[in-house]
Formats: sequence, C-alpha cells, structure tokens
Amino acid sequence: MINSPKTLLKSGFVLLLLINAILPAQGDEKEAKKLPEEYVFDVEEVKLEKPRLLRPEFHGFLSLGAPFSEGLDETEKGSSKVFNQTELTFWFGTQILKNLSFDSELEMDDGFEEFEIEKFELDWNIFNERCVLRIGEFYYPFGIERFVESSPYNKLIDRPNPSVKIIPGTYSDVGLELYGTVPFFYKTKFKYELAVTNGLASPEKKGEQEWLDDNNDNKTLGGRLGLELLPGLEIGGSYSTGKYDDDEKYRMDFAGADASFRKGGFEIRGEYIRSNVERSTSAGGSFDREGYYFQTSYKYAPEINYVKYVECVTRFDSVDPNDLITDESDADRIAFGINYSPVNHTMLKLEYEMENEAKEDRENKGFIQIIFSW
Repeated sequence: MINSPKTLLKSGFVLLLLINAILPAQGDEKEAKKLPEEYVFDVEEVKLEKPRLLRPEFHGFLSLGAPFSEGLDETEKGSSKVFNQTELTFWFGTQILKNLSFDSELEMDDGFEEFEIEKFELDWNIFNERCVLRIGEFYYPFGIERFVESSPYNKLIDRPNPSVKIIPGTYSDVGLELYGTVPFFYKTKFKYELAVTNGLASPEKKGEQEWLDDNNDNKTLGGRLGLELLPGLEIGGSYSTGKYDDDEKYRMDFAGADASFRKGGFEIRGEYIRSNVERSTSAGGSFDREGYYFQTSYKYAPEINYVKYVECVTRFDSVDPNDLITDESDADRIAFGINYSPVNHTMLKLEYEMENEAKEDRENKGFIQIIFSW
C-alpha cells in the first residue's frame, strides 16, 4: 500500500527508468551528441546539439567497495562490508524544449536497502546560460565538493570529513534556484547560484527534509558566488541561513570558502566550512563547528592498451563538529590513493588512510573499490 507522496514518487521514478531501459531510442543516432569518456551527471553534458522533444538519456554506475586493513572500530565494521558499501546510481535526463530540460538522479545504497531521489529538477534557460531557473529537488548550492561526490568523480573512496560531518553528506533540497555564468573582461567569468529551499530539519547528518514535506514554514536562503580568474583557476564563497526546528526558534548558518586549480592532469582544490548552530540550553547550548580539506592529484594517461590512465591522490582534512566537546569526532586525517582505469567506464581505486583523533590514535585504514559506469 502506498502511504506517502514520497513513496509514490519513488515508485513512479523506478518504473520510468525500467521503461526507458527496455524501449529503444528513436531517431537518427548520428544527430545525437556522443557520450563523454568521463560522464558527469549534468544534463548540459549530454543534451542534443539539435534539441528534439523528449529524447531521453539514461546512464549510471555501480560501485563495490571493501576494507583491506583492520583499522576499523566496531561501529565502522558493519558499514564497511562489501554488501553495505555497494552503491547503484541511475541518471535520467532529457531535453524537453530548446530552453527546457529535465534532470534526475536515483541512488540505491546500503546493500540496496535504501534508495533516495537526489535530483528531480527542471531547468529553464532564460538567457543564454547566463540566467537559468531551476525548480524541484537539487543539490544545495554550497561549496564545490558536491560536484565530485559521486564515486566515478571522487578521486578517493571516502569523502572529506567536513563534507559529511558539518554539511549533512549529500545534501539535496526542494525549492527554487537561479544560477548562471556571466563572462567578464579578458578570460574571467562570474558564476552565481542562489537558492530558496525548505532547509534542514536538524543539525544532524540525517537532517534532510522529506519530499513534499517541511517541518516548518521558514525557508533557507543561500548559495555560492564564484570567480574564474583564469582557465582552470577558480575561487568562491558560499553562505546559507535558515531556521531548522519545528517551532522556528533556532537558526543554523553555514559559511564557506573554496579554491581550485586544474591544468592538464594536475588538480589542486581546497575548502573551508564553518557553521553556527543555535540550540536550547537544555540541549547543551549553541555551538560552532568547522573543518577544512586540501587535496592534490595528478592523472597520467599513457595511451597504451589496458591503461587508460593512472592517477595519484593525496588529501588532508581536519574537522571539529562541536567546539563544546572534545571527543573522537575531532580528527585530523591524511589519505593517499591511486586510481587505475584499464578501459573507458571502468575504474579501480585503492586508498590508505591515517587518522589522529583528539583522545586516541586510531589504527590506519585501507579500502578498495571498483566502479562500472555506463
């Protein structure tokens, strides 16, 4: 029995994916834009050069992972089994009209026991990519790690601590967004993303709202402004504010700064995130939390058989999720990774991680992951 709008929406979404996978695509395939070797879940990357009505695109990936070292405590071992680390993601999008497109993403994880609609959005291109209106459920426009959080694009197996312990993991929200890219003088570009959404329901990691539901009437305002100084070099700042509790008494603010540089196979990126959480005295009082990460990587593509590329990655991150408490959640961590792709759409990752917490030294951890995309 279907007992909620969210269940109905999910059921219809899964049915749509199955129908699209079974039915063959119609039309002249030569007119369609070819799929990039490294597919990004962005309808702009796969829309047709000559827009046609309801011409769908269907893609996705499957990732399998497991630890190969024993540096895990009892709370981590259960979530580090191969079955629980399996993730299956489907992406479906279409160019409906010349200036109107649809984009969606369905994620199944925890051994296929949970599935979430991460994106379900309509984009109306008002003015030549300089002004686009988005409506629906979308990744909240804060920081830059959200662009690469999916397994095929995350250069390490896990995500930076600040992106999951300060911001609640993959943060999708329902509302309106206005975004665009405006060319400036020389080769600079100004990028903006401004959103009005339902907002979070709590400061915890699982504080996201249910679809078509909001625990209060307050809306969260925020977004990101970015400046591309040179091709490959970008700096940005993000901010978000809104009341999260049922009675609309307490506010939660986020502020962040980011920078990234990419040239050839070399990439460097970093972010700083700070949050203030208002809370009642009985619950422990208001507190601040902050964290940052710094990541470098180099990709080498020798163009030989069965070696599409090899990539080396290093990341340092630090997080303090509550300045009133000093416990195991306060951690500095350094991770090393190597990625190997033998052919297109297949990737093998290895990661070794060393963590130093506030109260104790933890044993080192290692992970392995394989990813298939289509």
